[in-house]
Amino acid sequence: MGDLPPELVQFKIEPIPIPATNIVRNGKFPNCRGGLGDIWKCSMTTQSGTRRLVAVKSIRVLSVTDAKILKAIGKRVRREAYVWIQLEHDHILPLEGVTVAEEFGPLPALVSPWMEEGSLDDYLKREFSGMSDPRKRELTWQVTAGISYLHSKDVVHGDLTATNVLVDSSGCLRLADFGLSMILAEAGNATFNSCHPGNVRWMPPEALRAGAEDEDEDEIKDEKPTKAWDVYSYGCVVLQIFSGNQPYAWITSVLAVMGAMQKGRVPFRGIQSHGAYQQLLPCLNKISANRPTMADIMSVLGSR
Repeated sequence: MGDLPPELVQFKIEPIPIPATNIVRNGKFPNCRGGLGDIWKCSMTTQSGTRRLVAVKSIRVLSVTDAKILKAIGKRVRREAYVWIQLEHDHILPLEGVTVAEEFGPLPALVSPWMEEGSLDDYLKREFSGMSDPRKRELTWQVTAGISYLHSKDVVHGDLTATNVLVDSSGCLRLADFGLSMILAEAGNATFNSCHPGNVRWMPPEALRAGAEDEDEDEIKDEKPTKAWDVYSYGCVVLQIFSGNQPYAWITSVLAVMGAMQKGRVPFRGIQSHGAYQQLLPCLNKISANRPTMADIMSVLGSR
């Protein structure tokens, strides 16, 4: 790690260290680029000697000369790992460990299983036309179970979209991208911006108000996503499962989407008569305090 401050790699709960020699990138370029981080598709050698695909989430640092900036980013990595390593659920992407390698930059990179079917957003584009109602209900239940688990642990996802719900080779959904995740008592900023620029489509109205109130970054960071924020995003993800369309699918410009949100336009059309829409409509309430909790939603949907 050279001359980096030692606290950059001191985790509150030590993740499993994965030797850099065990991981080989599958290409010269990352599969996904975010504002501060990249996702690399890699092959990893396990302790048994077998090889399998993993996703390595690395932080892009333009300069290592500013120790203050590196220390701040390092704290975000540790916070994300601290939240992530404590999560264990069938519908949460697991953190396998961390690796430190020159090709991933000067900071620890986070390693998780590679999800063969990509994002739920892409999966629905490919599969929706032939998808049965029972399959849609199954996918809905999986997202519900994942978010309910997070909230039961007092963890807010903060950036839930159909682009960071991932699908494994068996068709099982896994919630991912905890860059905005936080334990409520220890909130912090995002480690990574999302890999997808259109995430505003899934955001609640209060997200726009939070961003508009203050231009100074130190002020903006005090606007913390809440469980009610997650509930709105959850409603959008689930209604996308039933409709096959992203929120505000008829609007192509992100700025126009923001304008529609500010005007109070509903994010879905043509499914108002669907039973699922009527059940989930309270999730999209413009007033966050009037949205149901995930416990409420679980009681309505029931178990499988």
